[in-house]
Amino acid sequence: MRGKKQNVRLWAVAFWLIVWQLAAMALHAAYPHGALLLASPLSALARLGELAVTAAFWRTALTSAARILGGFLLACALAVVLAALAVRYRRVEELLAPLVSVASFIILALVWLESRHLPLFIAALMAFPVVYRNVLEGIRGTSRELLEMARVFRIPLSRRLRGVDLPQVLPYFRAAADTALGLSWKAGTAAEVIFFFYVTLC
Repeated sequence: MRGKKQNVRLWAVAFWLIVWQLAAMALHAAYPHGALLLASPLSALARLGELAVTAAFWRTALTSAARILGGFLLACALAVVLAALAVRYRRVEELLAPLVSVASFIILALVWLESRHLPLFIAALMAFPVVYRNVLEGIRGTSRELLEMARVFRIPLSRRLRGVDLPQVLPYFRAAADTALGLSWKAGTAAEVIFFFYVTLC
């Protein structure tokens, strides 16, 4: 299940930046505190410039990135292991089928988990189904002839993994990881915003 990359055009980015700017100006003109509801791209860029020279900004950014990437790497590791087990054992695939099709756990996570753990959990939750399905497909697409040859010649498992399994599965994993990382980053960033508002309000 390989996805095609979508090219982002500069004119499309410019268009939506203009829409953003106009919407912010309209809110600011209509309401006394409209800037609080929607900051303009220019004011956001100016504020980013102010924060970028502070140590606290980079400390927060690196902490957020570590949480999101940690969730992504955790999801990749679990997905590879469970996909391999699902190919070997049919019951494992049947057991995991409902989990990789349901995303409502995000709502439960907001209730069950502490706010600082949300980014890692949600990033992992978004990445896991994508990597799991692709790796599962990649393993099943491995050449039966090559596997039979490895069995006949009694090639050690470590050599078979390096010479047969990994070259077959790696393209699927790379395609999945590319998509999953984007999903993890978006979902993890949203979770970081939720964490920020929770800390601010409490």
